[in-house]
Amino acid sequence: MIGVDEILDALKVTVYTGAIKGENPLSIFLMAKVGSGKTSMVKQVASKTKVEQVEVGKGKDKKKIDIRKIDGSVLYATQVTPFALYTSYGAELKKGHIKHIIIPDFLSILNQPKYQMMQVVQFFNHLIEEGIMSVESRDSRFLSEVPVTVGLITTMAKQDFRRRKPELAACGFLSRLLPLSFRYSDKTKVEIIDSIGLREYRKAMTNFNIKLPPETEVELRQEEVQIIKYLALRCKDPEDDLGARRVKQLQLFAMGNALMDGRDITNSADTDKILEYIKFVNYECRVEI
Repeated sequence: MIGVDEILDALKVTVYTGAIKGENPLSIFLMAKVGSGKTSMVKQVASKTKVEQVEVGKGKDKKKIDIRKIDGSVLYATQVTPFALYTSYGAELKKGHIKHIIIPDFLSILNQPKYQMMQVVQFFNHLIEEGIMSVESRDSRFLSEVPVTVGLITTMAKQDFRRRKPELAACGFLSRLLPLSFRYSDKTKVEIIDSIGLREYRKAMTNFNIKLPPETEVELRQEEVQIIKYLALRCKDPEDDLGARRVKQLQLFAMGNALMDGRDITNSADTDKILEYIKFVNYECRVEI
């Protein structure tokens, strides 16, 4: 893929936050215009997948969806319902084996009937932050002794996001995810078209080959804390008056980057990367690549 190395690196760091002991994994909302390759980017995170079919719905609405399982720590699915998650992966969720869920296009969730859509969005609200301990339906129950938290990596086209933003903001969903957005420059568009003409897309999909370590305590130095507080103010979510969630998200990113580099303590390289990538932290697709 052309011009998106920084975005791909940010996604990789996000997956590594799932191995930080005592912290909720970081969640990401990736945005760009239709046809920008967002789905292809999150698919690159899905290396070494094992495809499993999960049955969802009842009666005439019953259908099967593919869920890709990545090294036991990440699930990749075109759409996920609470029922599909806790009936098929309840034991792994309780044990903390699943750290992230990748939904390649969140519009698949939003296009469900409104009552069902709001239930799923609220489910992810709890799953991302305070955790899930109990979920009940007519046919089954999910109970856990400790709150289960899982990070979400998802995408949406800018055009769709404009229409659906009010309802996502109103329920507090947006402030729970770190936004990343971009747009292509004219130069990059020409390079992409030329690349397609040469059929280079056939070899463009490369696996990250992510190998998460066991859960690790990562020390966040006060030097990085002070810099992150300043950087968080530069990209604070307008829906989050306090701005505390953005501080936590950037701290997680710094710790995840340290872990990806094989360190259990942060240093200036981690805040340098945040300073470099902070241009992408918005929902407006301001930055050309």
